[in-house]
Amino acid sequence: MPAKKSHYEQLRKKWLKRHDEARKNLHEKHKEALDYVIDKFPAKDKLASSAVGLLMLSSVVPASTALLPVTDAENTHVVAAQGYNKSKLLGELSLTVPEEMRALTPEEEAKIGEVLSRNFNAKVSADINGLRLNRSYGYIGAEQHLMRYPGDTMATHLTPSEASNHMIYSSGMAPGRGAWGYFAKSKAEMNQTVVERERWYIATQTFLAPNYKGRLSEYRDFFKYRKMLLVNTKTGQTVVCDIGDAGPAEWTGKHLGGSPEVMYHLGYGGGSRKGSVLYFFIDDPEDRIPLGPVEESQKI
Repeated sequence: MPAKKSHYEQLRKKWLKRHDEARKNLHEKHKEALDYVIDKFPAKDKLASSAVGLLMLSSVVPASTALLPVTDAENTHVVAAQGYNKSKLLGELSLTVPEEMRALTPEEEAKIGEVLSRNFNAKVSADINGLRLNRSYGYIGAEQHLMRYPGDTMATHLTPSEASNHMIYSSGMAPGRGAWGYFAKSKAEMNQTVVERERWYIATQTFLAPNYKGRLSEYRDFFKYRKMLLVNTKTGQTVVCDIGDAGPAEWTGKHLGGSPEVMYHLGYGGGSRKGSVLYFFIDDPEDRIPLGPVEESQKI
């Protein structure tokens, strides 16, 4: 009886088939242009054809296509267009992420940053221009909802589907504001950007950043709503978040906190609502990558 083909072998064949179809379509649509270049470089037919194909593809495919928004009626979900696969990601991370909970070494951070950048096709790292948190691997714990504007309440805060989720609703609302104050000055100034920022916020120990007091204004501007990629190191569940608050205190034994929605989509919505997570910065100066959970691509 022939051995059953592995999942990755099947995916590899599908990808090769899709690649061949794309190359065929490219040649059919741009035959004249390709023939012209090949005529100019007769001794390098194959090289010219491949090079032009790559150049033409690079001119029409966005530079950052990893995290593409797919919206439904109430949420923005993020899908990895390059075929993000949880099993593959966890396999690669297991080679570097330590089993015990401790701060990562610079070498480990560099390796993990490379793995995350490659899997999500985005620039992911433990620091940006030398600015960083005190660590990039730690325990995350559950936080409450934050008031988005003066007078915000649980009755006005959640969508119907969120309100029906016991874990998300029962988390309640924090009595104080986040580290940056209200997300909007009033209910009239509410927009979808504000909604998403609070929904997918995390609290990080910004006050423990290297030389924080000596670079207070620089760090404040850097951390405010800074995007981060969080990965559950046990399941591979991933969420794009923004820094919306400071904390938790060192004595709690936790290194960062997540909104109820963040915890739910990381797989930490039940039990102790605490678990290990990688948290690395996403360098997205053009604000192209939306906040929210990263789901495995359905098409590879």
